[in-house]
Amino acid sequence: MVWFQENGWMDSKLMINYIDYFNNNRSRDPTMLVYDSFRGHLEESVKTKFRDNNVDLAVIPGGLTSICQPLDVAINKPFKDRLRKEWHLWMANGGAGETTAGNLRRAKYSDVCNWVKRAWENISNETIINSFVSCGITDSLDSDHEELEISDIDDTL
Repeated sequence: MVWFQENGWMDSKLMINYIDYFNNNRSRDPTMLVYDSFRGHLEESVKTKFRDNNVDLAVIPGGLTSICQPLDVAINKPFKDRLRKEWHLWMANGGAGETTAGNLRRAKYSDVCNWVKRAWENISNETIINSFVSCGITDSLDSDHEELEISDIDDTL
């Protein structure tokens, strides 16, 4: 599922759409989502929607995302590296082609979506678990990450 806006920014309307999709595709186990302090994540309508659906929000304070946000700490770099590799392969195989003016053509949205899908599939469950553990976000009371299991990862990550 892909949602986007021309300006590339998340807002409360897009967040509400995401929450509805998220709630329709998750187990009803206790759930916590980790977000940065971007204002679109923190609008009252968004917080209320999550609260009404029994989802706890953990908000990373401004300036601490690179330390406390699992995506930033351990996932974004390998994901972006893999995405870049997908683009390079596409370019090397002549995927771009040229316009009549001699410029390179941009990739189709479907190509980019497939790159994103393959790049995400390349991120292991262990990487995801370790990113949460390294940020201190764990359900283990004794901080022993061995207690976390692969089955603890919700498919909606």
